[in-house]
Amino acid sequence: LACLAPQASRAQPVLTQPASILVLPGQTVKLSCALNPGYNIREFGVAWYQQRPGSPPRYLLYYNSEVDKHKPCEIPDRFSASKDPASNACVLTIAAVQAEDHADYYCSVAYPIYYL
Repeated sequence: LACLAPQASRAQPVLTQPASILVLPGQTVKLSCALNPGYNIREFGVAWYQQRPGSPPRYLLYYNSEVDKHKPCEIPDRFSASKDPASNACVLTIAAVQAEDHADYYCSVAYPIYYL
């Protein structure tokens, strides 16, 4: 009988977000999406999604770097993203928050996007 030892496997990348944030109209909010230890946020792109009550998730934007990012034309310029290497996180910024921004926001690890 051959006995195979299990191979050690690296944990998958996991992103963690705060449970909820209270923001008043007109304020600017920063939503953080932190990557688990053992991974470097510099090496990953992050996609952000908005889900309003009663609606399916909507793709907002993708961010990896200032030269590797994407945002559909219909998404207002109030929405932007950046990375915070100190906290190993990607940050979604919503400027001049409006009532229509009331929603759940989700992030996910995404592969780099290449355009031809």
